Amino acid sequence: MKVVQYIRNNMFRFILICIMIGLTSPVIAQTSGDKLFSQGIELQKSQTVKSQKSAIQKFMSAKKIFDSAAKKKQCDDAIMVSNNIIRTINNKNNRQPDPEPIPEPEKKPILELSNENLHLDYEEHTVIISVTTSEPEWNIAQIANNEGLTFVSVNSQSEKNEFEIVCPSNKSTIKRSQTIEVRSGELKKTLLIEQSGKPVSLSVEKAVVEISYRGGSKSILVYSNSDSKEVDNNYRNWKVISSPEWVTVIGEEYIEKGFLSKLKEKETNTKKNASSIDESSVKTSVMKVVVASKPKNDPSRTGEIIISSEGQRATIIVHQK
Repeated sequence: MKVVQYIRNNMFRFILICIMIGLTSPVIAQTSGDKLFSQGIELQKSQTVKSQKSAIQKFMSAKKIFDSAAKKKQCDDAIMVSNNIIRTINNKNNRQPDPEPIPEPEKKPILELSNENLHLDYEEHTVIISVTTSEPEWNIAQIANNEGLTFVSVNSQSEKNEFEIVCPSNKSTIKRSQTIEVRSGELKKTLLIEQSGKPVSLSVEKAVVEISYRGGSKSILVYSNSDSKEVDNNYRNWKVISSPEWVTVIGEEYIEKGFLSKLKEKETNTKKNASSIDESSVKTSVMKVVVASKPKNDPSRTGEIIISSEGQRATIIVHQK
């Protein structure tokens, strides 16, 4: 009876030990997985490809030990993080170095005008010129023309960065010009102003002159408002362009108003027929036409005298019987 009792007691103890071993085995396994996982986390902190690969190995080993689905997913997430770190490191190593920054070019001072050449007709004009500059201030200086004159007036409006040019009408038939200089710091710009002269009129008292074979001379009145002076024609305001070899043309004196009522009447009528442009400025001068003689029995001859005044022309037909 004592032997049976001993066996029963030992069997109970053996079963109890087996139960205890069975209960502690998952705990030991779970603790090993956590240890591997913790080692992987430590390796993951080092930002190198080698340490990340070692961390992945730890996470994979821990995943095999873990029974819990949550623990296994935790390992998968950690593996994904390490792979992302490896990818980032590789991209950074393969990236081309940033190019050297290009230095910004040195900003040059600026001075610009909206117009640097004004071509105006003879009438009065007002023109606005805009100024663009990098400097805080700018000013204007007028430069006289070749005759030492300035015919325009300038109104500066610095707050609007512009200035106004007032150009009066040109009473002369002669073209005129002037320059305006704009200065800003060390910079300067020049504006050229050119204004045409008023229109030129030119006419003659007679368009046809009759001369006998004996030759002789005729005086013809010439009307022109030109302000030109032809040195080769006694400083008259017209010149001879062409004439026949047997005709000589001479520019004689100017005739003031009131010289012989008959001439004055002819002058007025001719002016009205010639032009309506500022008749008060038309000057009257005498053109003397001298025709050489020819043998009486020679055929009659005809030629043209062409005169010019600043581009305008007039023609006189000379007929010698």
